[in-house]
Amino acid sequence: MRRMAQSDDITVEWLNENDKTPLHAHMGLRILEHGPHTIVTMELSEAVRGQAEGSVHGGMLATLADMASAVALVGAYDADSDMTVTTDMHIRYYRQPRAGPLTAKAELVHKGRRILSCECAVEDAEGRVLTRSTATYMIVPQR
Repeated sequence: MRRMAQSDDITVEWLNENDKTPLHAHMGLRILEHGPHTIVTMELSEAVRGQAEGSVHGGMLATLADMASAVALVGAYDADSDMTVTTDMHIRYYRQPRAGPLTAKAELVHKGRRILSCECAVEDAEGRVLTRSTATYMIVPQR
């Protein structure tokens, strides 16, 4: 994401328009809700497929979970002077999707002075849980 707007001015539209990460655009990621409870979607497309027919690449699922978790941090730190970096992420893969779009639901579960933690579940269109992840982020000064 590029430099954040003032916390009070951050909207879903602003976040979607200002995400300049090429991989997110390639994957078709869209933020539907943001804040401590975040929802991000991803269409099933050839851009996210794995080697096996009908599969989604595990790295794409991890990126979806990481992005949703990072968006859940919006408003939890001073984005005018700081930024967050992923320091640790653990993801458990359970199954492949039957139908899309996929939905990542992330929640901020810990807010410390320098460390933030999130949990995320990725589901298919049938509501089947595909992955669960935990991620830890460090708040660092912007350069």
